[in-house]
This record gives sequence, structure tokens and C-alpha cells, in this order.
Amino acid sequence: MAGVPVFIKYTDANPFTIGIVRLLIASVLIIGYMIITGEKIPVRGYHIRKLMLIGFVFSVHWITYFYGIKMATASIGILGASTYGIHLIILGWIFLSAKPRIIDIFAIILAFIGTYIIIPEFSLNNDITLGLILSIISGLFFALLPILHQKNQSLSGTQRAFGQYVFAIPLFLIFLNKFDFDLKQTDWYSLLYLGVVGTFLAHSLWINVTTKLHTAISSLIFYAIIPMTMTISYIWLDEDMSFNKILGAFTIVTANVIGILSRIYKSKLKVEIN
Repeated sequence: MAGVPVFIKYTDANPFTIGIVRLLIASVLIIGYMIITGEKIPVRGYHIRKLMLIGFVFSVHWITYFYGIKMATASIGILGASTYGIHLIILGWIFLSAKPRIIDIFAIILAFIGTYIIIPEFSLNNDITLGLILSIISGLFFALLPILHQKNQSLSGTQRAFGQYVFAIPLFLIFLNKFDFDLKQTDWYSLLYLGVVGTFLAHSLWINVTTKLHTAISSLIFYAIIPMTMTISYIWLDEDMSFNKILGAFTIVTANVIGILSRIYKSKLKVEIN
């Protein structure tokens, strides 16, 4: 997954072309896998509705993520998406009445400070600012995915992966006039990597990880991707690696890790009290 933002930035394909090609490749592969393994495709109405919701959330996460990377950089994209640890705290506060503690509020403030350090100036005319904002929105929808997957464990990981890919396609089809398949050979190689490795393999595995592990634990695992992406981007795409960018990245990651560790401690404390 660390290579995904790099390939998205590297290819000249636009966000909608990247999305539809990745989804078509992943859908064909997951259906083929289900046929080979004898896994049933869900057909019941209430299962379809649940999978449609997962697919819709996934498609919004992707569109905002792709545009965030294209407008800014691969590193900015992954940093913005990484704020989903903070989003989990806020979502828990809004929907689960899980009132944040002082340390959670500190983590949220620290994340905003990290964002401020990275952005050269707060202006909607600045591509870095817009790219980071879109990536942060992407992080919000990314934070919803593990919650949806955990709430739908009556369906297997493969079935949920099928729904995530297939039911993400309709939103992209709305932008049919934006598709551009007149691409260079290197662009098609990039899309092939993104479809097979970055979607079918990476996301299918990630669905199982986020289903079986506590969201806080899987969030910590995700943060290993950030330094890898930043390093690959620096070497391959010759991205700027200024002191402010490194400091801001460190601050955002630290804020999210603090928030996640706080959630783990809180859940353990609740178990001990009970």
C-alpha cells in the first residue's frame, strides 16, 4: 500500500480513470477468486444494501484521495489520509457518545499543528492546501470502512471485498465523460500495479486485518506506510523533503498514535473495571 500514492502521482491518468481501471481489475480478480474457491456472491437484499454502503464509502475515499495526491504530492496524500486515527476519536464522540479525554483533545490539537506546519499558506488557491484538505476528507471516509466491515462480519472478508470493489464502480460511472484511456505504456503498467497489487491484494488483505484486529491496532500498523511512502516519493518522484514537511509529518503521526494508544488504554481499562 505504501507504493499506491507514488504510482497515483506518477501516472498521467486522471483520478477517475485510475479509479475505474483499478476497480474493474480488482472486481474481475475477486469474482474469479470466488468462483475458484466456491465462495458465494451475496444476493440477499439486506446484504446488498450493506455492501452498497461499503462500496459508496470506499469510492468517496478514493476520489478525494486521488485528487488530493494529484493536486499536492504522494507524501501529502498519505499524510492527509493518515488523520483517520483522529477521525476515529471524533466519530466515536459523535456516534458512540465516547466523550474524548484530555489526551484525545491534545492529540487533535497536535494534529492541527502538524497540518499547519506542512501547509505553506492557508489559501484555497494553494494546491498543497487543497490536496491536504481533500486527503483529510479521504481519511474520514477511510475511518468509516473498518467500522462498517466489523459491523458486517456475517459476510466473509472475500464477500465484503467483492462488495467494496463492485459497488464502488457506480459512483465512478457518473463521471464517464472524464475517463481517458489514451495513455502511455508506462501509465498502463502503473494502473496494472494499482489494480492487482494496490487493490486486489492490498485492500483484500487490509479488509481481513481491520476486521480481525481492533481499529486502534490496525491504525498503528497503517502508520508504517507513511515513512515508506515518503522515502519512495523522495527517491523516485524527487519530491521535496523540507524540514517543515518532515516535522509536520512527525507531528501528525505522533498525534494519531497518541490518540490511538489512548483508545487502546481506555478499552483495556473498561475491560478491567468490568
